[in-house]
Amino acid sequence: MLMKKLTALAFAAVAAVAAAAPAFKVGSVENPTAIHIQRTMKVLEESTAEKPATVRVLFYGQSIVAQGWTKVLMDMLKEKYPTVNFVWANKAIGGFTSPALTRTAWSDLFPYYPDLLFFHVYGPIDKYEEIVKNTRAVTSAEIVLWSSHLSKGQDPKKMLAERDQRSKDIKAVAERNKCMFVDLNKKWSEMLVANGWAATNLLADGIHMSNKTDAFKYYAGFIGEELCRIPGSAGEPDVSGTITEVPAVKGKNVKVARDGSIRLRFTGNRVVAVSNGQNFNPAAQPCEAELFLDGKPVASYKEMWYCTRPSTLVSWMPMIYRVTFDALPVKEDWTLTYLDGTDPWGKPVHYKVEGSVTGFDGEGWSTNAFTSTSGRAVIAKDAYHFTWQYDYFVKKHVDKKPELMKKAAKPGDKITWKTLPLFADPFVAQKAGERSVLVQNCPNGKHVLEIRPKKGGKLPGIEKFIIYSPAPAR
Repeated sequence: MLMKKLTALAFAAVAAVAAAAPAFKVGSVENPTAIHIQRTMKVLEESTAEKPATVRVLFYGQSIVAQGWTKVLMDMLKEKYPTVNFVWANKAIGGFTSPALTRTAWSDLFPYYPDLLFFHVYGPIDKYEEIVKNTRAVTSAEIVLWSSHLSKGQDPKKMLAERDQRSKDIKAVAERNKCMFVDLNKKWSEMLVANGWAATNLLADGIHMSNKTDAFKYYAGFIGEELCRIPGSAGEPDVSGTITEVPAVKGKNVKVARDGSIRLRFTGNRVVAVSNGQNFNPAAQPCEAELFLDGKPVASYKEMWYCTRPSTLVSWMPMIYRVTFDALPVKEDWTLTYLDGTDPWGKPVHYKVEGSVTGFDGEGWSTNAFTSTSGRAVIAKDAYHFTWQYDYFVKKHVDKKPELMKKAAKPGDKITWKTLPLFADPFVAQKAGERSVLVQNCPNGKHVLEIRPKKGGKLPGIEKFIIYSPAPAR
């Protein structure tokens, strides 16, 4: 009987918390640090049904960022700005603290090249800031940072009386790098105190929010309500660089040759073409063009290729932090296959590497750095995430759950990734309004991009170019 009463009280407490969240509105709270996202806010506010804006949004971090509040926030933004085409993704990796994300960001964050980045991660603050600085260096993204919500054992009254060091550190990173900062920790503490709740009232465990409460609404709302428009402001070129549009007509920076070739002079590290729909016919042979950057085929620039995040095997975490290359890559799929000599707990893993174009490309051991025969696959000695995952997810629990042994390392297990271009490969005609990345991650500076129709063909129709230029190093 006592247990039933306690259970009933527990459900009643959850129900009370679940009904508590107010109706948050995007931009209803003024935040002076929102000055650092005004290029994006201006685009959102000026979007119309006749001229809809496209905005790329990325959420990055670990398990807290992977939770459902990000969809709640995007729903809030879509309701506030119904004409905007939001292209958004969540590439958070649960359990990966800042040192790990400094490596996966090169496969996840930077190739995505968001207009607006929402970023939060635990771990050493210097690595946290390294991710922010690298984002500034290789993209023109505006950035939103925030302090953490409360975890089990944290007293909201004490948190309000004396701000925690982590919140201070994140605020300092935001100030140094001119990012928007939301003190979610303070707002979360005030909410708990006002309602007489402990931190655990909104948690499913020691730190993760419970989806049986309104925790996601609070988390999204506390951030979303501060995404405000500051009239008269339009971005900070010296901080987050510039995003400019250039009509695809003959002019100062655009030259059109007799054969239809276009030469675009630009300053930046990314160019996107927006189609006007001309020469697009899905029922016919695709209309294609070749691209040359500063006189060389775009495919010849090693920096404009990247490796995707390696696949999972034991858990949701990638088995390898990052794969790179020494030699000029080609577009292909890669497979790492475990071989005889592999220990069940990954101590070590013996493997071979094969590319769908390159073919067999060498064998390696997880105790050593690996460079494939062709140089198209490189794995640093400390890039393997084998030992920890097999120990934590398998070995630690296998005595009580023998079925987990099927996840132990064994010959034949495979890890995959891709090598992909950060440029149009090839540049193909699209329907009106579609966007094609022509080049990305070339050195941030002055370039000439030439778009040549294939022999005897026509040029894909282009309405305008969008040019992205990160801010010069500060």
